[in-house]
Amino acid sequence: MENHSATGETMDRRWPQLRKFLVFQIKLYIDVFRDIFLSFLSFGAFIIDLIQMNTGADSYFEQVLKFGYGTERAINLFNQYGAEDQGPQSVDKVLRKMEDKIRSRKK
Repeated sequence: MENHSATGETMDRRWPQLRKFLVFQIKLYIDVFRDIFLSFLSFGAFIIDLIQMNTGADSYFEQVLKFGYGTERAINLFNQYGAEDQGPQSVDKVLRKMEDKIRSRKK
């Protein structure tokens, strides 16, 4: 019985670092998919802007850049933004909700 308790204590001590690693990995994958999506989206926006001769802040390409900036905050890959700077939905908030649900089911 003592061994099981010691194993639980070891996991409790290691969990914060493991959680940080897992969250970073999830965010990396989300960031990769976002980058691929933005690459195609920006190419299309640029072509449309060329054809329609759109320029300035209202061009489709600039709108893609604004969208990308918002997703950068929502993903918060390197935790450079605080919770108040991430907006109403963020990867951190979604993962925290998922973690809370998993913990509540274990009890």
